[in-house]
Amino acid sequence: MAAVHVAPEIAPSTSVAVPATPAGSATVLPVALRPVRGSGVGTSRAAASGIETLTAMAAQSSAELKRFMSSQLANVDALLAAPPAAPAVGRWWQDLGADQRAALTHAAPRVVGNLDGIPFQTRNEANRRELSDAVAQLKKRLRSATTAGEESELESESALLAQVNAAVTPRVGGATRYLVQLDPADGGRAAIAIGNPDTADFVTYLVPGLNYGVRDQLVNWAATAEDVYEEERSVLRATRFQTDRLPTVSVIAWIGYQTPDLFTVGGLERAENGAILLERAWQGLSVARGAHQPYLNVIGHSYGSTVALVALASGAVRADSLILVGSPGSPAQSVEELAVPARTVFVGEADWDPAANSAFFGSDPGSAAFGANRLGVSGSRDAVSGRWLNGSIGHNAYFTVGSESLHNMALVGTNNANLVTGRSE
Repeated sequence: MAAVHVAPEIAPSTSVAVPATPAGSATVLPVALRPVRGSGVGTSRAAASGIETLTAMAAQSSAELKRFMSSQLANVDALLAAPPAAPAVGRWWQDLGADQRAALTHAAPRVVGNLDGIPFQTRNEANRRELSDAVAQLKKRLRSATTAGEESELESESALLAQVNAAVTPRVGGATRYLVQLDPADGGRAAIAIGNPDTADFVTYLVPGLNYGVRDQLVNWAATAEDVYEEERSVLRATRFQTDRLPTVSVIAWIGYQTPDLFTVGGLERAENGAILLERAWQGLSVARGAHQPYLNVIGHSYGSTVALVALASGAVRADSLILVGSPGSPAQSVEELAVPARTVFVGEADWDPAANSAFFGSDPGSAAFGANRLGVSGSRDAVSGRWLNGSIGHNAYFTVGSESLHNMALVGTNNANLVTGRSE
């Protein structure tokens, strides 16, 4: 299964003393953090300070934690902007008692819900609490808004939270959904898992591109994730019929970075920043799973494929398979530069897709020189059942239910790449 490589850091401090504070006053905890570009691991000082902050928070009562969260927003923002590495967070969380974990989840849900390295079910509980609290607070602020500008800003935030609430609501008869990330700031970042990533045998991350922000597209991206989830389960039922236990899957609709718009899509800055955040997410998955690592599959669509390529070219994290559809290009020149086996790197390019073959960001992942495998998307018969799979045309039809493209992606994501159609076209 996938291995995670994390740069070394200072061991967490366990002896941070926080002075007692009078009732009703704010608890001020030590924070000296800044965002750091790189593999997602902060400087030694930042990492140590972040763990000190978390250790001090864990020593507080629920009432003190609530006062801290409401009065020290800048400190909380700094902690989440440059968090300790996932292994350090995982060790800190494991060392806490059950009462401490419960108090933090209840009183500091924004922190618990967004720290990579904490189990996903706990993060889901924290983020749902944070969502509920944020909606309630926003209603109060809207009632007391005094200017049109303030009201407009609050209505925009309300639309974002409404989108998250709708996206995390399961389909009728559908799979359980987990809200594994929620940060409404700066246009929002969020991630919803279809199926439990704490226990799934196969985990797929869906990375979106242009104009796929949280406020407007999280519902659609979560629906796409469930379509991939259902197709992967169908593949497993068809290919693992002789096993006593059907393997389980989780598909994560990840909008964990600020996706580009028409004004920023021409540059690599958002891809590079997104890659750092994606690496952190994968490190968090590895830490949360411990000795029971899942098969890690990554699907990048459009600009999201470039995000995934930058992340896997850094060497900080490895994946078991990678699928690129509608890709505008890669800074990496070949699959040999990626931390994923060459035999499980696939590229799908539909007719009438202007991004495919453009090589806008460097090399064309679909070219023979890049060394990836072809993912059939034009229509074919399933290698197992013989049923016809429809073709995809254009930039946004790769995930259509009943398509060769979606079926092939599910085959790769469940370690059945040998059954992918269209490889020799």
